[in-house]
Amino acid sequence: MTSIPVFLTANKNHILIVGSTAAAMAKLALVSATGARVTVIAPDASTAIDAAGLSGNQTGRDNLIIHDRPFGEDDLNGKTLVYIATNDELAEERIARLATNRALPTNVVDKPAKSTFTTPAQFQRGPLQAAISSGGDAPVFVRRLRSTLEREIPPSLGILAKASGETRSVIKGIIPDATSRRLFWDSVFDHAGSYADLDLDTVKAALISAAHKHRHVPTSGQVQLVGAGPGDPDLLTIKAHRALQQADVIIYDRLVSRDVLALARRDAELLFVGKREGDHGIGQEGIHALMIEHALAGRRVVRLKGGDPMLFARASEELAALRAHDIAVDVIPGITALSGIAARTQIPLTDRDYSAGVTLVTGRLKDRSFSDWASLAGDGRTLGIYMGIRTAPELSTGLISEGVNAKTPVAVVENGTRANERRFYGTLENLPDLISENAVKSPALLLIGDVVRNAADLNIPADAPLAQTA
Repeated sequence: MTSIPVFLTANKNHILIVGSTAAAMAKLALVSATGARVTVIAPDASTAIDAAGLSGNQTGRDNLIIHDRPFGEDDLNGKTLVYIATNDELAEERIARLATNRALPTNVVDKPAKSTFTTPAQFQRGPLQAAISSGGDAPVFVRRLRSTLEREIPPSLGILAKASGETRSVIKGIIPDATSRRLFWDSVFDHAGSYADLDLDTVKAALISAAHKHRHVPTSGQVQLVGAGPGDPDLLTIKAHRALQQADVIIYDRLVSRDVLALARRDAELLFVGKREGDHGIGQEGIHALMIEHALAGRRVVRLKGGDPMLFARASEELAALRAHDIAVDVIPGITALSGIAARTQIPLTDRDYSAGVTLVTGRLKDRSFSDWASLAGDGRTLGIYMGIRTAPELSTGLISEGVNAKTPVAVVENGTRANERRFYGTLENLPDLISENAVKSPALLLIGDVVRNAADLNIPADAPLAQTA
């Protein structure tokens, strides 16, 4: 981020606009509705303002000052913000230099390289305002985003926002506890549609009534086991995104990507409980204790897990620990690593020619390595192996010993769906070498089966041997 988004209090600023061009009049139209004091300076300023319908008499404003003369350095006195749009490049550079020497925020309209600030595209519904900027790089895209907001956010939300502001102090008196009050407002905006088509006074009365009802609801914490998906934030579900936005505490591990964490509420407490090299972390019992501690303190807790929380994520242990303390718990599913990688590589997990089923296993169990190779060695199936990097030699040997063709195609996908994803293809017999020679690290998934031949980045006949490909 190369700019700082800031909203200025309009009635505490005196804005200077230098120029009478169409661009200058567009800036005057923008700021004239804010209540700011505005001075416009140009030899034909009055004529341009009258033609644009922006004169004080026409707008009913008494805080517009017009000087029909050239700009002078003293015109900067007492100003807090400067717009320059004269179509005279040398004059614009001189005025901008004088303004910036005084540390005045300066915008040479449509010339971001010569400006110290830019005015973003704006969207407004009542007191609700959004500003969108690309730093001048993609103005067309910015306009499209603004159009999307105008289409998707109904005017009724502006009324709800205004009603919220006007009842805020009253509701603070009704619900003095800050956590309970935030939960109340979360609930209000989760159900914003119920306030649609109501006038301002009706919405205010409804909010106050709802606050009185909420006051009698005991504040209790809850835990949500949330699937973060395989890593690409675009694969996060809407419900999971909402949970991240509402959480007070987010407990996450190593498989959760930074891009997903960036979607969390800004003031949420982020607690890392994963394992690092040489550090085994706080352990599963410690994770249970953290969830219980924060939930019993009345907080909303998200236990964020890579992929889906119900698959190879020790969900059974965490659910049991929470239930033992009568803590409300919810599970929000996520796209599994297997599903995400299958989609990204375009490897169908089932295929009428190759595979009638899919078997998912972990490469390690609590007290022993997986050894029932016979149960995995049947024909016509796809194997998805989680956490199998270290046990790949045992996996390869075990399956081949039970009759699986040594030439069976395999795919090894590291950091699947993420920006740093890597893919390697080979056969079951060279799986250990495929991993070691390419220094594959966790998180990585192994796919074993003839369906691997369908991968989008492989181009081989169905009956040809599979060469190692990176």
